[in-house]
Amino acid sequence: MRCAALYRVSTARQVTRDTETDETLPVQREAIRAFVRAHRDWSLVAEYSEEGVSAYRHASAERDVLQDVLSAANRREFDLLLVFKADRLSRQAFEYPVILAQLHRVGVTVMSVADVPGGKTLEVEGQFEKLIRFIEGWQAETESYNTSIRVSAAMEQMARQGRWTGGTPPYGYRLAQGTEGFPLAVDAEEAAVIRQMFQWYLHDGIGTVTIAQRLNDLGYRGRKGGQWADFRVRRVMKNPILAGRLAYGRKRRNGSGNHVLRGRDEWDQLILGPFNPSLVIIPPDQWQAAMDKMAAYGHGTNTGPRYSRADQGTLLLTGFAKCADCGGAMVATHGYYWVRRKAGDYKVPRVMYGCLTKITKGPTACPGQRTFAQKKVEDAVIPAILRTLGNIDQAAVVAEARRIAEQSLFHRRTRATQLAKHIAEAERIYAGWLARLDQFFAHPEQSLYSESVLAAKVRESEERLQSLRAQQTDWEQTQQTAAAQLADLERFLTNTANWWRQFLEAPRPRQKALLKHVLDRVVLGRDGYEIYYRLDLSQLVGAKTLAPIAWQEAATWR
Repeated sequence: MRCAALYRVSTARQVTRDTETDETLPVQREAIRAFVRAHRDWSLVAEYSEEGVSAYRHASAERDVLQDVLSAANRREFDLLLVFKADRLSRQAFEYPVILAQLHRVGVTVMSVADVPGGKTLEVEGQFEKLIRFIEGWQAETESYNTSIRVSAAMEQMARQGRWTGGTPPYGYRLAQGTEGFPLAVDAEEAAVIRQMFQWYLHDGIGTVTIAQRLNDLGYRGRKGGQWADFRVRRVMKNPILAGRLAYGRKRRNGSGNHVLRGRDEWDQLILGPFNPSLVIIPPDQWQAAMDKMAAYGHGTNTGPRYSRADQGTLLLTGFAKCADCGGAMVATHGYYWVRRKAGDYKVPRVMYGCLTKITKGPTACPGQRTFAQKKVEDAVIPAILRTLGNIDQAAVVAEARRIAEQSLFHRRTRATQLAKHIAEAERIYAGWLARLDQFFAHPEQSLYSESVLAAKVRESEERLQSLRAQQTDWEQTQQTAAAQLADLERFLTNTANWWRQFLEAPRPRQKALLKHVLDRVVLGRDGYEIYYRLDLSQLVGAKTLAPIAWQEAATWR
C-alpha cells in the first residue's frame, strides 16, 4: 500500500526541540516511519511537513502543505495518509470532517498512529463517526482557544504594569542594546520624522494626506522601504507610546477575522501602561492636541451606524463575493440580455456580480471573468450553505458533548479534591511555623531555631500556600469556562433551526445581516466557487466563551 505522511507542529520551537508533549517533528517522523516498517506490504512514498503552522489559527485554505496533500490525493498518488494524532489534521471543528470527507471521496484512508495502540482509522462515513469527529475537533479547538485567552490575559497584565509585551517595535523605536533596563529605546532618525509630522500637522495646518506626499517627495520611506500613505501617517501618529505610554489592544478583529486599528470611539478599550518618560517623542499635551484635531476631522471617530456592501448592496452576496483571480470585491453591476420574439428583439436589464478590478481599472487588469449572473450565483451558493449547516445532528452533538463534559468534570473534581487536601496541609504547616515564630519572640532561649530560620520558613510556607490557592482559583475558573462553553454549544445547536427559518422568511436586508454570522467570503471563478464559512458563535448566541469556527467547501458550476 502506498502511504503518505503529514507532520505538523504549531511552533517553530517544536521543529527540532523537545517539548512537554514530545510531539516534535522528529518524534512524529520516527513514529510514522516505524509504523510503516511494521507493515510488510506498505511503502512510504511521500512526506509532508508543516513547520510552525497552527491548525487552530489557520484554515485549511491557508495551509499550503495541506493543500499539496489534497492535490496529491486527487491525483491518486497515495492510498493511505498517516498522521501522528487526529488533531494534526485540523483543530477546527467543522473543517475537520470536511477534510476527511474530501480524502475519503478520492479513495484515501486516513490513520492516526499515536491516538491508540496499533493506530486508528479516522472514519466519517457513519453519522456516529461524524459526530465523534465534530466533538474531537471542537475539543481541540476549544483547547487552543483557551490557551490564547490565557496568553492574552498575561499580556494584558504586563501592559498594565508598563512592561513591553514583545513583537516588532513600533515606528520611532528600536530594541535597546544590552539586557538591563527597558527593552525599547527611541530611534533618533525615525523620531525626527515623527516630530516633523506633528510640526506640519499642528503648526502648519497640513493634513495627513499632504504629509504623506511631502515625506515621499523628500525621499523618506517607511521602515520596510515602502512609500508613506495617509493611513500610515495616522497609524504612527495615533500610537500613545509617542507620548510615553505603552498601549496594548490597539487592534481588534473585524467581522472577517482580520486585525484592524481601533477607532477613537474604541480607545476606552485600550490598556495603557504608566507614563514612561524614556519613551517620549512628542510631549503629551501636543500629542493630545493632535488627537483632538483628528477627532474634529472625523479620523476614526465615527460613532454612528457603519454600513458595508453587505448591508447596502442590491445583491445578497455583495460584501462577501470575491474574484477568484484578483481577489477583488465582486460588486453589483448592471447589464442586459437579449430576448428574441417574433415582433422583434429587445434588451432586458439585469443586475450581476461584477469584478471591481475590471470595472475600475479596465479589462486587462484582471484575467478572470468580468461578470456572473445573480441567479446563477445565488441559486448555487445559498442552497449549499443551507445544505452544509443543516446536516448537523443537533441532539446527537449535544448529547455527546454533555457526555465528554461529564467525564472531564469527574477528572476536574478529582483534581480539585487533591488541591483542597494540599491547601489544608499547607495551611497547617504555615500555622505551625507562625506559632514557632511567636514562641521565639516570647521565649527566644527555648527555641530550637534562630529568628532568621523561622522567618525564612514562615515566608516559604506562606508562598507555598499562596501558590496552591492561586492554582485552586485558576482551576475553578477553568471549570466555569468549560461549563459555559458547553452551555453555549447547546444553545447554538438548539437555535440552528430557528436561525434558518428566520433567514428563509426574512426580507433581503435581514438576510444579509444573518449571513454575517456564518460567512467570511464567497470566491467566484470561471469553473466554480468556494464558500469560506466563519461561524461566529460569540455573536450568534451572545456569548464570549466559544471561538469562531472556520472551514470551507468548493464546487463547480452546474
